[in-house]
Amino acid sequence: MSVMLYVHMASKQSLRDIIDSLESRSNLWYHLGLNSLSRNYLSHALKNRSYKIFERTFYSLLSKLQNERGFVNDKRFKFKMPVRSLDSTTISLCLSLFDWATFRKKKGGIKLHVMFNNKEQIPELLNMSNASTHDITMANSFDIVENSIYVFDKGYICFKFLEKINKNRAFFVTRTKSNTQYKIIKRQQKTREGIKADWIVSFSSYKSKDYPDQLRVVRYYDKETKKIYEFMTNNFTLSAKTIADIYKSRWDIELFFKWIKQNLKIKTFIGTSENAVKIQIWTAMIAYLLTEYIRFRSKTSFTILKTFRILSENILSHGEIFPLLMKKSPPPGKQKSSGDLQLAFGF
Repeated sequence: MSVMLYVHMASKQSLRDIIDSLESRSNLWYHLGLNSLSRNYLSHALKNRSYKIFERTFYSLLSKLQNERGFVNDKRFKFKMPVRSLDSTTISLCLSLFDWATFRKKKGGIKLHVMFNNKEQIPELLNMSNASTHDITMANSFDIVENSIYVFDKGYICFKFLEKINKNRAFFVTRTKSNTQYKIIKRQQKTREGIKADWIVSFSSYKSKDYPDQLRVVRYYDKETKKIYEFMTNNFTLSAKTIADIYKSRWDIELFFKWIKQNLKIKTFIGTSENAVKIQIWTAMIAYLLTEYIRFRSKTSFTILKTFRILSENILSHGEIFPLLMKKSPPPGKQKSSGDLQLAFGF
């Protein structure tokens, strides 16, 4: 675990890079809980130590962070319901090296499916599949939490999936497809600028039996893009403008994918087995959560990116990390001992 976190934070490129780097600083190994290390040992561990150990660690840390941090307010919305985005991202793999990850004839890949909490800015559920797996297939494996709002793009529109959310007393916000057929039952008053329509509708296609209840369709003109967007939801109480804003917040998960690909080691891999790749992805997610946890514990005002950079620069330091996360570090001799870097590996 400690070595893999070091891989992400120090951006190591290969097994040799890891070993050479750590051997040059063997006097600091106690921070990583190491006694000895070799390429063979690390290679064997990546191939044979189950990735599920790291999966369980991720969810354990997630629970710890959410329980200690409590409710997170999102200034974008006045309501308290959590907003969760569903989406996936594909990580390309060289088929000659990762022969288990067949995607296309000459291309391999693994797909990361994520349920992202927009208010807390953390991934809550993750799953991995072959890159050819449809998004809706994996979405059906996620549990739906009552009194939550789920936002997703057109790729997740399946009447049975929408009905699953509705039956679990949760809400969805998505965009309609160009071939979505519905009949207008009621035209509601347009209360805000930019709202072109606010209708109560029901599906009219032959698949409507899979979602027999009424829905709401909102048409919204976006000044920035100068386009009209049509949204679909089962929430009838929030304002039409809020429905549009909720869908706009789906961009959070896109930014999350961009962030982890730019800052964590998930585009190139130090092992080629399926287990090794999944270990590297799970430890990347742990590194993300760990950074958020340290941000919370230190009460820093720094962004997650700045916090991550500070942690990366001091990952093998035996000094305290919390003072570095403050705008003004306290003078020597007055620092508290609660922020030792060992916290990062002792959760």
